[in-house]
Amino acid sequence: MILFKSLRVLLNVFPVTACLFFAATNAFSQDSTWVWREKGSSSLKFFGLIAYQEGRGEQGFGIPLGIGFQKHYLNGRWRVNTSIQAASYRTFAITDVPDSYYRVTTLGIYSDFDILRYYSFSVVLGAGAGLSYSRGITLSWWNENFGQTIQDEPFNRWYPSVYLAYGIRIAPRKSKYAVEIFLPPGGHANKNFYLLHAIRVGVDYKF
Repeated sequence: MILFKSLRVLLNVFPVTACLFFAATNAFSQDSTWVWREKGSSSLKFFGLIAYQEGRGEQGFGIPLGIGFQKHYLNGRWRVNTSIQAASYRTFAITDVPDSYYRVTTLGIYSDFDILRYYSFSVVLGAGAGLSYSRGITLSWWNENFGQTIQDEPFNRWYPSVYLAYGIRIAPRKSKYAVEIFLPPGGHANKNFYLLHAIRVGVDYKF
């Protein structure tokens, strides 16, 4: 009689235990998948930065905003993106050059690689190439070397450049959003052009 009662209890408990086991196993399996490490995934990039720009005659500060499209490789560790960014610049707090008001638009292709990665946190190294278009006006100013006033001078200039940067990235396991913070020094540069960020903050959205 005791044996039959024990078997009856076991039969009643087993389905419940089995359901709990499979539910727990399924939950663990879902929690173990990393959204940002899925093969062949893509994402959109949104970013903003505080930047200093200097070219052939113009220099100033601006706050560029950008958007891009990104592909993921090597288990999400290597990311390649094309992006465009644009901002207005002016010679704020720069006293030894004439005032300039202008815009810079930069189109580029970039590669980011997680050189160190621990769970959701990684240290990122970025490299790439960009093409910047600067256009605006330099206001009239007094040239001490020539002893005369230089009149307003509109300009438009093209600058090819290379890009280097480093920062940190946080990509939570099950979230479709990842956050990147790139630190100074970093940005675009060539012999006659600099577009450097004091800080760059971005959000990636995986779709």
